[in-house]
Amino acid sequence: MDGASYLQQLDQALRVKIDYMDRVELKQLKDDFKLFQTAYQAVYNVLLRKGLIHEDPYKYELKISEVGTPPEGPFTESEKMDQLCVRLSQFDSYLEFLNNYYQFSVDFLTMGRIKRLAALTKYFNFVQFTENSPHINTRYLAELVTLIRKGSDPLSGGILNESLLQLDKTTKKIFAALKTLTLVHKERYKLELRSRAMAGMEIDRTQAVTHKDDVVRKIRQRFAELAPDKPFYPELAEEVLLEDYSAESDALRDAIIRGLGVAEEKKSQGAEKNFKAIILEGARILVGAGFQLGDAVQKLQDNQVLLESQDRGFMTKVRKALRQMFGRKSEHVVHEVEYIDPVSGERKNDVVDFTEMVENAGRRAQSLSAMVSRSSAASKRLEGATEDQAYKFLEKGIEDLQAFYRTFYGLEEFFKGTITDPEFKGRVRSIGVELSSIKNAFIKANQKRHEYIAQKEEVEQMKRLGIRDA
Repeated sequence: MDGASYLQQLDQALRVKIDYMDRVELKQLKDDFKLFQTAYQAVYNVLLRKGLIHEDPYKYELKISEVGTPPEGPFTESEKMDQLCVRLSQFDSYLEFLNNYYQFSVDFLTMGRIKRLAALTKYFNFVQFTENSPHINTRYLAELVTLIRKGSDPLSGGILNESLLQLDKTTKKIFAALKTLTLVHKERYKLELRSRAMAGMEIDRTQAVTHKDDVVRKIRQRFAELAPDKPFYPELAEEVLLEDYSAESDALRDAIIRGLGVAEEKKSQGAEKNFKAIILEGARILVGAGFQLGDAVQKLQDNQVLLESQDRGFMTKVRKALRQMFGRKSEHVVHEVEYIDPVSGERKNDVVDFTEMVENAGRRAQSLSAMVSRSSAASKRLEGATEDQAYKFLEKGIEDLQAFYRTFYGLEEFFKGTITDPEFKGRVRSIGVELSSIKNAFIKANQKRHEYIAQKEEVEQMKRLGIRDA
């Protein structure tokens, strides 16, 4: 194959590959990073709930304008807990930035950004996740996970095992995609090198192999004249010389064209499957909020106990004694609260039956937490449900979390403002962290719901237009 024919073939292969990556492979990469973050957050939340780590107090002071990595340097044993908490929190923040602000296209994901994504993905080595890891962050995180695995909480152990398995699989998929993306950028750069710098140069075939360094130097000079604002990569120039002038030229070129090949797309059947996959992804986000919902209920109950302890009035004691004497159940506790509507942003008043709310929220928390493990019966029922059933579960879950968020927000303000006795005021438990997690859950799940609706409507529209393979 002569040089002109190869350039034409390489250019065409790159165009097809880039188009396919933008439409298919990089969308999958985006989904993989979201799945990676979801699995990581499951691990992170279990560690928080077990009290093995604490929230980073400076989490929201971290200003992120580009994907990076938390600190990787060593630290003393006395700094171990604080350092690990900061690094775990920052890792989650970088994943959050990546999934919310990055564009997943070939042009946006430059070589520099590919290196950033690779560094972030391997910050914790989830492929070889052991307490003997040479990487300090992986080693200490693995030690915390082992403590839970050896404990008496099989549910938490199961969540960790499943999440770490997902992190292992997803890490491998991410690196495979980044490797393909790197190949595309390398070959696109080499195509530009050939068509711009080397097009007007006379290169002797023998010298290209025996005096490779001299030829590369001349190519660098020529490239600097034509594209002074672009970096020069001598190692890629050397690859061009091997592919164009060495005895293995044809074999090397054939391997590159094969590497840029695009698999045949399965459109209709794949599209139908992806609809339910979007719903299930939203459902998994809701399920992840189960523990925060349960923790919030427990804290609010503790605050109710403080409030009742503060109310030492004579008639209150008499009513309580009479109820106990006649074996009657406690009266329903009712509070009037103010809350901010998450949709309109307006302040509203509401009367909350605290007793009933605690029972409902507690049951919802238990049902969601029971689905965290994908091997659980409840989780398998959801995955085996029809698309319509799964959508109704997602829709109802979003509505429930929004309602609980409104009520919890109002109760948080109510208890802080009502428990004023100095003896009890300092013991009021805040649910700020839980509120933030619940809000993030229903916002992200709602995004998945809208994504599902939009894709479904698009396919229906294409079908109405007579385009069968929408």
